Amino acid sequence: MAVVLGFLLTAAQTWTGQESIKGIKLFALLVLWLTARIGMNLNQYGIIISAIADSLVILISISVLFLMVLKGKNYRNFIFVPILCVFLALHLGQIFAIVNNNFTLSQSINYATSWWFAFLISLISARVIPFFVSKAVQQDISRESIYITLICQVLIFTLGLSKLLEMQLSMALDADTLQNALTVILLLSLALHIYRLYIWHHRKIWQNPMLWSLWLSYSFLPLSLLLLLLDIDYKNTMHLINLGFISAMIMAFTARVSLGHTGRKIQASPIITFAFLAVFAAAINRGLMVIFIPHPYIMYIAVICWASALLCFLYHYMPILIRARPDRKPG
Repeated sequence: MAVVLGFLLTAAQTWTGQESIKGIKLFALLVLWLTARIGMNLNQYGIIISAIADSLVILISISVLFLMVLKGKNYRNFIFVPILCVFLALHLGQIFAIVNNNFTLSQSINYATSWWFAFLISLISARVIPFFVSKAVQQDISRESIYITLICQVLIFTLGLSKLLEMQLSMALDADTLQNALTVILLLSLALHIYRLYIWHHRKIWQNPMLWSLWLSYSFLPLSLLLLLLDIDYKNTMHLINLGFISAMIMAFTARVSLGHTGRKIQASPIITFAFLAVFAAAINRGLMVIFIPHPYIMYIAVICWASALLCFLYHYMPILIRARPDRKPG
């Protein structure tokens, strides 16, 4: 969640021309976030402190983003305000489930939250991936119509909502009707996301890790939809979405914008190229291989790959992010 908030509050400066949160206010937001992380690992009172701190972080971020969009009259990006409000509601619901020891509700909210992250990343990807590819290959890349975007988002929203309301739907509808409806949603969603990959593809992306990392990260979404369509292990398929689509895409986005927003050349170093490959390996092992080869070593490989990817990313980008821009501009 912190990565999403950081991305939106940073990108909003470009979208709106307004100054984002910075200085002591940003430091206070960081302290709140750290308080939540510590609190959730303490006792029941710590969980309450964590809930309050995390809620404040999201609320403050929503307020800052709302004011930036409003002052900049950038109404096109107002959509991210209600999206963050839904994240806040899911967060509060999760705290409620944990405090009441409601494992079933907690798991449903976990899945719904993953789908909501997928909703957000799908929306951002539709905007920026064609732009990034076009700029890098110096050739126009086809963009989907607004209707395709809307359908894609509605379908992802429906998948998340169906998981959140799974118990209620199972009581209201018979099993065959529910399964048939889900099959239609998955089929249509799968076709549209494959279509996106097709129109975003250019042969030159394979020469640039900053591009193929985005394209391959996105490909984990239709792959996951295919596994769900085949009714193959929902839990592990969600791991494929969480690691392959959400986490890998966040790493690919962050790798790019961390260079662009600090005035550096957008070019992947060998260690970051390795990090991309490692996070993909982690996703494949944890979300896919473990289904067909249920051996503990597969999990160990996934953990090693995941940790290696994060450590490589931290090693490379920490010096960049704690230093001033080379051109001395804000950022």
